[in-house]
Amino acid sequence: MKSAFLTMVWKEEFFLRLWVQYYGGLVGRRNLYVISHGADARTAEIAKGCNLIVIPRDPPDAHFDDTRWALLSDVASGLVRIFDRVVVGDVDELMVNLAPDQSLLDRLEAVQGSITAPAGYELFPQDDALIDEDRPFLQQCFKGVLSGTYSKPCILTEPARISAGGHGSATWPQIDPMLALLHLRFLNTREQVTRRAQRKAIADQATAGSDRDQGAFLRGWRRAEQIRDKIAHQFNSAPEISSAEAPGRVGAILDDARQRKNGIHSFNLRKVRENDVRLVLDPRLRDLF
Repeated sequence: MKSAFLTMVWKEEFFLRLWVQYYGGLVGRRNLYVISHGADARTAEIAKGCNLIVIPRDPPDAHFDDTRWALLSDVASGLVRIFDRVVVGDVDELMVNLAPDQSLLDRLEAVQGSITAPAGYELFPQDDALIDEDRPFLQQCFKGVLSGTYSKPCILTEPARISAGGHGSATWPQIDPMLALLHLRFLNTREQVTRRAQRKAIADQATAGSDRDQGAFLRGWRRAEQIRDKIAHQFNSAPEISSAEAPGRVGAILDDARQRKNGIHSFNLRKVRENDVRLVLDPRLRDLF
């Protein structure tokens, strides 16, 4: 089976390095595709050996995320004509197989359907201490709250159309709760703290004077700290479940939360939140990255 991984970045050094190390270790850098939104020497250095595609860095506008995901959908749909599986997503999301005795590639090979959504989890630190970047991150941050937002249809076996943010698809997705998509934006790294402030500035510029100012566009960037507090509350109040328990329970939650709105299939966030659970990764998975 041939698998490829695709992402898009702009000066995301920390997460790009982690993304390349993790997925490159599985399939080799030659099967990684990185779209750089603007030329950047550090991105080129970190992505050395990968397939780097540099596009012009035009000023962001209110339609930036729609354009970005239309591009990612098109590139992923092209790649899946060559590869058996294509995984597309943001650089701060990494996918793991919850079965400790199987690799991620083993599970991807078993995927059925044209597009599949893993179960998404917001990893959250236990305290405010900075991550020790010389140790595996999952040893330090190994719990995550279930997220309908990040249960993204991101595994393609055929060409597909993915909506803005990667949060939905035009095609009805399969759900594979044995796969966990871990969203890493709340890791306490020095770079990430700085990045949060930068993203807010970009989003404020992009939506200035727009009637989408209070809409969905870049809401996660503009209201980063408010969202962080909200996720922290969900994380702290959710009951814990083990990696072994998660697939059965979470699969039922996500299946019950399916929705179709404006031609896009996704998950009803309210229904997912009504059944919040906090995943505890098996200790055998905590050395993956």
